[in-house]
Amino acid sequence: MPWIRAFFLLLGIPIEKCSGVFITENAHRCGSPTLHLQEKCSKPALFAAAVAALLLPAARAQTPVQPPIILLDAAHGGPDTGARLTEKLPERDVTIAFANRLQSLLIVRGFKVVLTHTTPDDAANLTGDGRVELANRSGAIACLSLHASGNAAGVHIFTSALPETAPALQGSKPVLWNEAQAPWVTRSLRLASELQAAISRSHTPVTNNRTWLAELDSLTCPAVAIELGPLDDATAQDPTYQQRVAEAVAGALLFWRGHPNAVTGAGAVR
Repeated sequence: MPWIRAFFLLLGIPIEKCSGVFITENAHRCGSPTLHLQEKCSKPALFAAAVAALLLPAARAQTPVQPPIILLDAAHGGPDTGARLTEKLPERDVTIAFANRLQSLLIVRGFKVVLTHTTPDDAANLTGDGRVELANRSGAIACLSLHASGNAAGVHIFTSALPETAPALQGSKPVLWNEAQAPWVTRSLRLASELQAAISRSHTPVTNNRTWLAELDSLTCPAVAIELGPLDDATAQDPTYQQRVAEAVAGALLFWRGHPNAVTGAGAVR
């Protein structure tokens, strides 16, 4: 290794005195490089080799890997209150509460979370296209659109109903704004399957369907919509219910981060 030879020379140690010192090439992967010593090495050379061994992991270290990104879009907000879950409870309040709860769980699991907005009022000037453009620029490995219902029981997962196109074709021609999800549908379906399995394991009723939804059709990432509906003993705003579902989703995304389909791409933007 030339840099070790240079290090020895910098210390004034002839290379010949250390011809019996070797540092295993792959030991740094275990965090503790191993020295194989022979009697031919002098004490100064052994000291230099020990220092070099300590420096080896740093010398090989690459630029720190950025944490994977999850995009959370709480549906509605601002003057758009969404559905009325009860007489006094608009959908926008439930979706933003769920988004903030999920964000906390994802951060402690090592994700970077991008939210389209953090309070209902933050979305006052946020258009549908603006949400999509933010998501497509985020570089997210998963984009989740969060919804709530006052009557459809359990959790409902939706993916785009656009016809699937081969991912290999992505970028080979201009991407139409309202069909940008097509090359990602296969990945989105796999993400939806992982989410469904995790939520089911939490003993929560869950369905998985496809639908025409503009906010999904224009996304260039693995994308799903998640709708919280009431249970027999809990409404969509119930914090215990939300926490159980959020933990299941966070667990699924922790598995998803290592999945070959968890990829990002250049997004379609207006």
